[in-house]
Amino acid sequence: MEKDLIAILGGGNGGHAVAANLALNGYKVNFFELPQFAVNFEKVLRTREIRIEGVSIDGTAKLNLATTDIQQAIRGAEVILVITPAFGHQAMAETCAPFVEEGQIITLMAGSGGSLEFAKIFKQKKVKKEIVFAETCTLPYGARLKGPGFVAVFINAVILPTGVFPSKRTDEVIPKLKQYYPIITPAKDVLEAAINNPNPIVHPVATLLSATRIEHAKGEFYLYAEGMTPSVARAYESLNEERLAICKALGYQLYHWDNLDFENYNLGETEEECRYRILNTSMDATFGKDGIYAGIKMKGPEHLKDRYITEDVPYGMVLISTLGDLIGVPTPTHDAVIQLASVINRTNYFKKGRGIKELGLSKMDKRSLRKFLTDGK
Repeated sequence: MEKDLIAILGGGNGGHAVAANLALNGYKVNFFELPQFAVNFEKVLRTREIRIEGVSIDGTAKLNLATTDIQQAIRGAEVILVITPAFGHQAMAETCAPFVEEGQIITLMAGSGGSLEFAKIFKQKKVKKEIVFAETCTLPYGARLKGPGFVAVFINAVILPTGVFPSKRTDEVIPKLKQYYPIITPAKDVLEAAINNPNPIVHPVATLLSATRIEHAKGEFYLYAEGMTPSVARAYESLNEERLAICKALGYQLYHWDNLDFENYNLGETEEECRYRILNTSMDATFGKDGIYAGIKMKGPEHLKDRYITEDVPYGMVLISTLGDLIGVPTPTHDAVIQLASVINRTNYFKKGRGIKELGLSKMDKRSLRKFLTDGK
């Protein structure tokens, strides 16, 4: 395998940003999209170029390969980065399974537990090769496509907790991933990384509590600028308290919120006022502390079936809720948001989501869960 060759699977916002950044930093990048989405990928397929601008890097990146042929995309790549919405993990795992090579590292950015879905599918497909999985808590960037083959980056992550499955391979895998992103820091395991994903905390409840505004705005709504109010901040805090209880039960760490330094933030406010101001600017220390929410002038969501609901509820919140059920930690605020989103979208996200049952964990207790995450069996 070529150590300077990396395969990136998924031709959306994040995939374009990562592919362009790594190519401009001297890596050979193979960029893959599923054939059914080739129409949106046509310019990149034709030119093998991505234009990128914004806070990370500016320039036009030349790719080693742009393809809809998965075998060509991953051949010889030591590291494969899967950058798709969580609801795309199953299709990507099934596509990869016949062609993976011994010793490859498949890393999901972000995972939301998807590394365990990959491992489960590979087992079902009887993949005999030794593959290591990893997942980050979020993407290295906040990015949006501005046109075919043209991506803008508006936020850089400053820390990227990353879990490895099985976690006994962490010391071997993390240094290989850090060559691409030095901000990567080892999580205890892939579930700790999944729990650290800020999106299920930030997006769904703010979207639901802004439902009437969204439906009346007809596209002229800015969640980060308009939706981060004191009431939403209190909902965030309740959701986060439930995450902290799960972390305490499992010996996990949250890499934001609990580590925020209120003394250094304080401007003569009460702690409650200070906490809200931080929430309203940067609840997630993954992306830094200084006013990033207020600086995001990004429209949307435009409707209640946006990914802020249809991804973050069934693939993020349901994982937290069902993990809480498994280990005996109540999650009433998560459950309430999931229920309300289910009613509004007439979809039972509890049943259609990816929880611990779908990841193959439902018959485990804390001890067997820890062993499985460590050893992979």
